[in-house]
Amino acid sequence: MYASGGMDVDGEWRDLGRAQLESRLGADLHGWVIDDEESMGVLAACGFVNRSPRLPLPGASSALRGYVQWVVTDPEHQRRGLARAIMGAIMEWAVVECVEVLELQSSLAARPLYTSLGFAFSPNIEFPPEVFGAPMQWRTGRTATGSARPSGDVGGDA
Repeated sequence: MYASGGMDVDGEWRDLGRAQLESRLGADLHGWVIDDEESMGVLAACGFVNRSPRLPLPGASSALRGYVQWVVTDPEHQRRGLARAIMGAIMEWAVVECVEVLELQSSLAARPLYTSLGFAFSPNIEFPPEVFGAPMQWRTGRTATGSARPSGDVGGDA
């Protein structure tokens, strides 16, 4: 994901990412993965969400928010609905865990997916929608489906 965006994904970055996953997964960081159906231990797609308390919105019943990141599909597995399945699982989790708002920053390529799932540009932030990384939000109350499974093991490359 980052390498395809031209960012340097050196060993130091990978080590830091792996350490964060190992120390936080299951606490404030939750992840879902879809394995390659043909190759054991090969990741086809994944997505993570950071859950944290925030000052509640007026009328909110919960102060929990989720920040979605690292939703990525291996290039060989793209255009098969895997990112949609990952996001569906994240959205279902948000409803069950009383996380009222999911936030993310979308790439231009992923924006149609997020829009189709009900994400909208953050209402209180002035940000040109054509810009990479424009913030988007989704509020619970919608039904989502997905076939991703929660991740528990942090194997392979981060």
